[in-house]
Amino acid sequence: MTGVTLWIPCGTVRPESWLQVEAYMNTRLPDGYSMTFKRSPRGNVEEIWNKVVREFLAGKDEWLWSVHDDIVYHPDTLPRLLSWYQPIVSALVFMRQNPAYPFIYQWNGERYIQDVDGTRDWFKAHERNILPGAQVIDPRPDDALVEADFTSTACCLFHRSVFEDLRETMGEQWFTVDDKVWNGGEDRTLYQMAQNIGYQTFIDRSCIAGHLFGAQPTGAMDFMLWAEHPIFTG
Repeated sequence: MTGVTLWIPCGTVRPESWLQVEAYMNTRLPDGYSMTFKRSPRGNVEEIWNKVVREFLAGKDEWLWSVHDDIVYHPDTLPRLLSWYQPIVSALVFMRQNPAYPFIYQWNGERYIQDVDGTRDWFKAHERNILPGAQVIDPRPDDALVEADFTSTACCLFHRSVFEDLRETMGEQWFTVDDKVWNGGEDRTLYQMAQNIGYQTFIDRSCIAGHLFGAQPTGAMDFMLWAEHPIFTG
């Protein structure tokens, strides 16, 4: 039996919505897999999040699935992410506040930018799947997987080897908060350090996690409404 730890990292005291509870309850597991649910208490990111990773590595589960406490996902999300056999693979998540940029960050030689154009073009080629909220496109498109320099840990699956190997260079500080780094600094550090030791981050554009803004999750439809605006298209 292969174990997966579903980890809900929290920075707030907000309760889960029914959409989130429904997602947890309806999660589908592939045959031969088991799942442990772990919700972080509210607290300092560097203290609480690193403690969870230490506890995960002290156990026997093979995969750590990070799902933030403002994310909802389709029941088939975990099987889809596992199907790629990649040590780091994330669902596609869009920002919850407009404009709904995708959390696909690429280095352009000068700075990190979010991949608006590539994501827009991909959905134009799969326009029947421009839908609201969380979804998993079936059958899985062959061109769904895209490399990124970093993404969010909002709905990302990690093999335990990533954290084991990072421990050799980072000690047990997988997540560090740098006040000089803009939004998502602790995520950016993790992915950058993983990339430095040979791990590539992948994002499955056919597996979309809904990012809650109030009671409604953003998704591909929200993104495309903004992506077709003249501010993007010129």
